[in-house]
Amino acid sequence: MIEEIIYQNYGISVEREEKNSRYPSFRSGNVIYSIIPLETVEPDELMERQKMSEHLRTQGDRSVAAFVLANHDSYISEADNQLFVLLANEVIEPRRNQKTGRELSIFHAQGRSIDEKITKCARIGQWKQLWEARIDQLEKIWSDKLQAHPNNAFEQLFIETFPYYMVLGENAVQYLVDTEIDDYPDAVDSGTVCYERFTQNTWNDERWMKNPFDWVFDHATRDLAEWARDYYRRNIHTYQRGLTQFFQDYQSVEHLSSFSARLLYARMLFPIHYYETVEEYFTSPTESRANELEDTLSLITKSSQQYEHFLKHFYELAEIPAQYMQLPEVGWL
Repeated sequence: MIEEIIYQNYGISVEREEKNSRYPSFRSGNVIYSIIPLETVEPDELMERQKMSEHLRTQGDRSVAAFVLANHDSYISEADNQLFVLLANEVIEPRRNQKTGRELSIFHAQGRSIDEKITKCARIGQWKQLWEARIDQLEKIWSDKLQAHPNNAFEQLFIETFPYYMVLGENAVQYLVDTEIDDYPDAVDSGTVCYERFTQNTWNDERWMKNPFDWVFDHATRDLAEWARDYYRRNIHTYQRGLTQFFQDYQSVEHLSSFSARLLYARMLFPIHYYETVEEYFTSPTESRANELEDTLSLITKSSQQYEHFLKHFYELAEIPAQYMQLPEVGWL
């Protein structure tokens, strides 16, 4: 039925289904189309995502997915009482020997030049309130579990370890607040198109498509911090060279300001990997996923000293001149 609706609304014939995609996808000619269900997306948010996509494509980024206009003059269609939009990507040859850091820096530079005002998708300037809300939420869960007594190994580990990660989160908030008081943003600190969560695998797909529904409008260091954290966790004993190379490549296009460097470090301090693991566990996952989360929490907490060492030497590894920029140290690391 969806094939008929696609043909009826867009005049596109579904030739074959594309496997291993986050969204239902199919190929027609030399184009891959993705069907994005609209469950909670507001019209203003949808328009902002379309504008960001349009802007980056006008900057020459062929890997950015385009919104497909239906023949009823709307980007929104309906199938089985479900609203959706259709995104299109030309099939692009797999990249060889790509420098992710350099490509990300170019992506950010292009995203900064957008003229449209982005508000619904914006996270820039909101880190403090979002982080404090997460800390408060987990502190309440911790307090409740402490009084009720833990009834499994995960809860016991959470009760034992949360005070440490709460302090780490509060340190991140304080580092962020001090940055906003003591330093001044530069042109490079303007908002840009970022990913909700940019990791080592984000651009490693053979088809290499940039999906506007993965984006937020934020400070560029969001992507740098999330990539660095993910890369460290995947390569916990061998991360040094790859992390240094990534930041060299990124800064070959545009250097970080001292304000950027401090925001980056604040985000590295905030233990999002711990917080997300706990948050997911307490949203009633399946039994098998709960077991995975228990293993993840155990691994995070057992390697806390290694992560402290990573944070202590982060500026040095990223080749950010901390002394020249007068970047504050976290004394207890």
